[in-house]
Amino acid sequence: METSELKSSHILDYLQANGHNPVKIKYGSAWFKSPSRSETNPSFKVDLNKNLWYDFGTGEGGNIIDLIVKLTNSSVSEAFTQLGSNTYSSWDNRFVPPDDSGKIRIDKIQPLQNPSLVSYVRARRIHVACARRFCSEAFYSVHRKQYYALAFANDKGGYELRNPYFKTGSSPKYFTTIHGEDDSKLNVFEGFMDFLSCCTYYWKVPKHRTIILNSLSFLPRIEPWIVDAEKVYLYLDNDKAGRNATKNLIDSFDHATDMATVIYPHHKDFNEFLIR
Repeated sequence: METSELKSSHILDYLQANGHNPVKIKYGSAWFKSPSRSETNPSFKVDLNKNLWYDFGTGEGGNIIDLIVKLTNSSVSEAFTQLGSNTYSSWDNRFVPPDDSGKIRIDKIQPLQNPSLVSYVRARRIHVACARRFCSEAFYSVHRKQYYALAFANDKGGYELRNPYFKTGSSPKYFTTIHGEDDSKLNVFEGFMDFLSCCTYYWKVPKHRTIILNSLSFLPRIEPWIVDAEKVYLYLDNDKAGRNATKNLIDSFDHATDMATVIYPHHKDFNEFLIR
């Protein structure tokens, strides 16, 4: 079988054949509990129109070969061999009628003022003035319904969106850079709530350049800034993904320091530490 034919094997079929059934199928996407880790709520999505997967818990995604490599810890050639020894239905881009209503559309951006969002910021123990400096208030539509959320802009014009009930983001996804008085050193945060928590905790904005990843998947993109910095201070989560990322960075760069174990060693992240 040709390589292109193998790659067209349907991810949905592969997952089901290996004991992973979707929790729900809606708006052209099949949602699973992650096949690579234990979780309560489904955060693993298969786009049935594009035959691609994305794990929101780890920030990883790709085609069926990428998935087999991840789940079986095999090489790409071994993944092709595994795929060729089984029969899965071929993906067809007409599998599900296209539905753009599921895409997040930003309708309006304005200064933070909604009382519900202000209360949400206070509940996270973040100074409202700090939130207003770095965040906006977004009105957005998805599935023809309108919502509002705290909006944190990234360097590509997309937004991380948060309200008391859920978190999401608009395209394009990317990291956020905040320049300081002195960009010779670098602070790296996993999420913007942790960055705002740091500003609140110390009652000031970091002096040096700060990058908020918005997803661990963007770590490779910021490597040039890591290499150029005199010192790098890491404020990643104390979960498995965050600890692994921190370890890999410290093993690779002698000038990187793990601040999570210094400031919030017994909490998942900076914001949980601030709250408790």
